[in-house]
Amino acid sequence: MRHSLDHSFGLQRTASDRDALEGKLEVEAAAAAAHGVSRIPVEKQHDKACDDNSDPSLEMKKARRIIGFARFMAKTRQRYCVLSTLGKDTNLGIYTGKALRTDDVVNFPEIAIPLLFREWGEHVEGVADGTLWDRYIWEGEVADLETYTDRNRIDNRAVFVPGVGCTVNSVLDMNNIESTHGSTYDTAGLHRSRDPGTGAFSPYHSALTTAVTDIAPGAELFASYGDYWVPSIPGVQVTLDEVLDVTEDFLQNDLYEFVQSHRDADALTPDVKEALFAFVKDFPLPNQPFSNLPRNVPWADVERAIHKAVTHRKHTDTTTDNVSGESSVARQFIREQSIRDLAWLDEHGYCQDHLRPGRSTLPQAGRGAFATRNLPAGSVVGYAPLIHIGLHGREVLRITYPPSEHDHHVGNVDIDGENGTTPRTNYDLVLNYSFAHRNSTVILTPYGGMVNYINHGSTTSGRANVQVRWPDKSLIAHVPSWLEQDPIFLSETVEKIGLSFEYVALRDISEGEEVFMDYGPEWEQAWQTHVEQWQPVPDAERYQHTSEWKDLIGKDERGDSNMVLRTMEELESNPYPPNVVTMCRDSYRVTQAGTFEWLPVLRQGHERVYCNVLERKQYKSEADDSVANDESNPSVTLYVVAMQVGSARDNRVEERSDADEVGDADEWIVVERVPREEIFVYDRAFSADWHLPNVFRHPMMIPDYVMPLAWMNGPPEDAF
Repeated sequence: MRHSLDHSFGLQRTASDRDALEGKLEVEAAAAAAHGVSRIPVEKQHDKACDDNSDPSLEMKKARRIIGFARFMAKTRQRYCVLSTLGKDTNLGIYTGKALRTDDVVNFPEIAIPLLFREWGEHVEGVADGTLWDRYIWEGEVADLETYTDRNRIDNRAVFVPGVGCTVNSVLDMNNIESTHGSTYDTAGLHRSRDPGTGAFSPYHSALTTAVTDIAPGAELFASYGDYWVPSIPGVQVTLDEVLDVTEDFLQNDLYEFVQSHRDADALTPDVKEALFAFVKDFPLPNQPFSNLPRNVPWADVERAIHKAVTHRKHTDTTTDNVSGESSVARQFIREQSIRDLAWLDEHGYCQDHLRPGRSTLPQAGRGAFATRNLPAGSVVGYAPLIHIGLHGREVLRITYPPSEHDHHVGNVDIDGENGTTPRTNYDLVLNYSFAHRNSTVILTPYGGMVNYINHGSTTSGRANVQVRWPDKSLIAHVPSWLEQDPIFLSETVEKIGLSFEYVALRDISEGEEVFMDYGPEWEQAWQTHVEQWQPVPDAERYQHTSEWKDLIGKDERGDSNMVLRTMEELESNPYPPNVVTMCRDSYRVTQAGTFEWLPVLRQGHERVYCNVLERKQYKSEADDSVANDESNPSVTLYVVAMQVGSARDNRVEERSDADEVGDADEWIVVERVPREEIFVYDRAFSADWHLPNVFRHPMMIPDYVMPLAWMNGPPEDAF
């Protein structure tokens, strides 16, 4: 069903006519607080304990981000997703239907699903399945995910952000948005001591996309994927500034000058010039600068633009070495060609803003999807391309947890009942957001506007109000012939998306009503069995994530650490939750007296060592050795800590080389005068709910009426 132009997000409908799905993002005022507006990250950072101390402008940036979110709340936002303007070698692109101002929030707060199976840079050896995921994931720090090692706060993380995070394209140095960044950790009221749904859904949500510049209506939204990601993809436009400068130099100083120097030649007719330009654009050898030449534009238009730029440069004394502004023809055409006509976008789209996230009405489900308007029966409620795995999904998505000395703190118990003695395995969390079939190895993971929030409701109970189906036409992200191919074909096709689902209303759905889909009888039986057999892990009642213990976080409005940390003696009577650990940067020096003293850090890296607070001392200042005995005078609290050293010494700065004789990996030293901001309070690695051994894992089941016969390669040996 088509709707008016107040929709904001759409996806390519046919490959031939480049139809689009459309939609918008609406957020109700009450949802602002629920999605943690005050916790919008100021910028992507690896270490937050010291993030605001050196840059007072960050406070203003934070305020502007919150204002941008308020703007998003107050007015209708329009986004569309159609074939990208970057050309035939790209896929979908997202467009805005209304003008965006700098710092405006572009999208609904999105879910962020951590991917433990896909530690950044690693694949299952010898298995092609799963490598398609490389195109649809971000490094974990983008969404402020936990780390998987205590000592390194950035190592080995990947995150899946369905929606804008998967669909937006990159133009590197010409980006106009910061795509899906930050998240809020929230378990929707569930606790591991009482709720069997704990760990069955991602606790990370409210990942935001914000505009970094003013954006015109109809413009494609572009993120920056980094200097190395896009250039590594064959045939993709490479819009790094240094590449664009080469493009500009070729256009103005080579091609244009050649045409001008031969303008009186009879042979250089308009048709010949057009053919010459076409040859350069379609140069048969890979050429990054040529990828930025204006597409779908006749040479006459390009020639006029260059002439105007040359004239402008002469009047402003701008040289060809500085053509990144008004004199840059390549950049000008990229910007102009990235804008589509709103009438065209409105004409060729399905609406995909029908859903918004919110707290589910189901007790154990976490969050759910809710209708933003009345949806008649038969409406296409949502659309989602599918990331496919053909043969080895169970192998790819199965993860092995290493044994840990801290397993008894987080409930990681092996099958023999011994704490932390053997590795244990489980399926990754993303399995719960994926589709499978009992008679096939194929696994499909959808990404689209809020469809990943849709919870289970059985058809027999009448709760299900949507169902999935294949689109009946060829889409840029859906190739009908793939439904006739076997799983081997899917496992070997790892360079592009070729499958999509439509989510269709089974009956009239009222505005504000939660949307449900039948996950299948196998899923429902597995859930019922899980609930019946579920028992909390040992010590579950003491667990409290640091995001929920505000006093433990100890952050003021600027993000500065102001909490007084407890000493080892104080912890005997008032302990932290067992999942909490204190850590320090490994930085100290040996004093003339042979003791150890804190050494200020010049380069704030990501490595940490375990440390325990022994004592708090008051000094007149951080630089003064005098102990402040007069409580009426201002003083500085510095800490005496026991710091684990040894193998961690490899990460120490050069100034600490005089302490190299300090003992082995298990030895601890006492370090004086450690500032509060250099002591960090973290959740232990793998202590979050979704790592627990008793969590529910099961895919949604592809209905028999949808499942292609060609994919039926028999029941997998390893059932879910």
